[in-house]
Amino acid sequence: MAMLQCTELRIGATAATLIFLRYRGIPDPDDWTFRPYSVVRTDGNGRPKGYGYPNATWTWEALDQMSIGKLLDFFANDTDASVQVYISTYTDTGWSRSTSDYTAYMLRPVDGEGKEMYPGSLGKASQNVTLQFTHLEAA
Repeated sequence: MAMLQCTELRIGATAATLIFLRYRGIPDPDDWTFRPYSVVRTDGNGRPKGYGYPNATWTWEALDQMSIGKLLDFFANDTDASVQVYISTYTDTGWSRSTSDYTAYMLRPVDGEGKEMYPGSLGKASQNVTLQFTHLEAA
C-alpha cells in the first residue's frame, strides 16, 4: 500500500551530514515501517513482550539505478553486507507523524531478496527495493 509522499526522511554518514533524500536525488519511498523492538517473545504469563533495538525499512516500488548507486555509495566495499549510517525516519507515535534521528546499520539491498530488475528497463531500474535499518539508537 503506497503512503502519502513523505518529505522528512533523511540519511547521512554522520549526524552533521543528514540530508533529505530529495536533496540527494533519491525519490521518496513508497512505504516505510518502524518497529520499536527487534524481537517479540512470550513471557511466563503468556503475554508478548518486545525486546531489542528498534528497526525500520524504506521501500520503493521502483527505483532507478542512479538512485540505488547513491545509496550504495555509503558502503566502503562491494562486499559489505551493512554499514553504519545516520537516519531520520518516521516513528510510530500513534496520532501524529513525526521523525526521530538514529544511528543504524543499513543492510545492502541485494538482488533476489525482494529487489529485482524492473522488466523492460534494460537493467536501468529495480523493483521492490527495500532498505532495512537495524539496531537503531537515538542520535
